[in-house]
Amino acid sequence: MKEIEQKVVEVLSQLVSPTAARSLLQRALRGQPPHLLGPRAWAELIEGPLQRELVGILPVSGLLPELGRLARELRAQDREASDSGKVARPTLELPDTTEYVDLSREEERQALVQSLARGEGVLAVVLESTYGRALRLGGFGPGLLEMLRAAHGLLERRGGYRVFYTVLGEVQMVLRPLGRGYLALLAQSGANLGQFLFRMRKIEAIRVGAERLGGLE
Repeated sequence: MKEIEQKVVEVLSQLVSPTAARSLLQRALRGQPPHLLGPRAWAELIEGPLQRELVGILPVSGLLPELGRLARELRAQDREASDSGKVARPTLELPDTTEYVDLSREEERQALVQSLARGEGVLAVVLESTYGRALRLGGFGPGLLEMLRAAHGLLERRGGYRVFYTVLGEVQMVLRPLGRGYLALLAQSGANLGQFLFRMRKIEAIRVGAERLGGLE
């Protein structure tokens, strides 16, 4: 069942570092040898102990999309094995959900921001790039842009970052670098930010033109 273990760590690594992902899984296993778990046991682990571990460290209120998909596939394989009377041998093929965005195209910048802004509980979305800006500020003023730019610059100067999450009063904020700029999302305190964290980590900027050659400053 090594393949299942690797797939779970891969999914978790979209939110936390690979080291933290392995640590989360080990805590959820609670001493159980992972190679002895069948598909059904893995599905129960994902939906139970692992989900509780995630809720303890991240603002999530439901299964992450790819973990939920993985659990459903494992349960389906277990049912098929039971029907056939054979030992289940998992063959896991999760689709690549990376979302590629050409930041040089205004319509793609706007489409990305609008898509995120439609999420439940989202208050504001800001995309800043060398090609231009796209935003939905909601009830926030220009001061939000100054704060986001300063936070991004500070995190970059401290050695770079993959994703930054914080709570500002009644507002949750996620900030991540994208291309040579950043993508930020602000949501209500009760919003399930886990789904947005996961999606934002899967967004990749397409490198075009001089940017491939390091020509943009």
